[in-house]
Amino acid sequence: MRAADVELQAGEQLMVKGGELIYRQIAPHMLIDDGKVATTAFGPNSSDNYMPSYSRSTAVTAQESRDWHTRNALHPSLGVWGIAVQEVIASESYAVDDSACPLGEGQKRAPGHCFVDFRRLSKPQRKELRARLYMHAMKRGEIPTNETVAEGQLF
Repeated sequence: MRAADVELQAGEQLMVKGGELIYRQIAPHMLIDDGKVATTAFGPNSSDNYMPSYSRSTAVTAQESRDWHTRNALHPSLGVWGIAVQEVIASESYAVDDSACPLGEGQKRAPGHCFVDFRRLSKPQRKELRARLYMHAMKRGEIPTNETVAEGQLF
């Protein structure tokens, strides 16, 4: 992909700080039978319009992103994995910050929300990109966080 291939919507901006991590929440349906993270966890699913959600490490900690996800998403986060912006670029895609995009009524967005751009890719290209992102994340390893405590509960 080249910069000319990216069509940014109002409020979106390309992320360019190569060392910045983007956090991916791993939910139960993103695990395979042996409890390992599936490669599909780093790509889009049917509901995200080829823009899988991540959170910027410059806006939230891994723990804050996990807590927000568990308290607001359909499925809890079981752990956090990270990919550097430079790794997304090396994988021939882009990380896009959409945290300033307008939200529809009743919609929520995680703090520091961003996504990896899969919008203009063919199915084989999507598979290849998610595999590359998976390899980067697995090489780095899970980012240490604690299980989210229910609000109002200390222990």
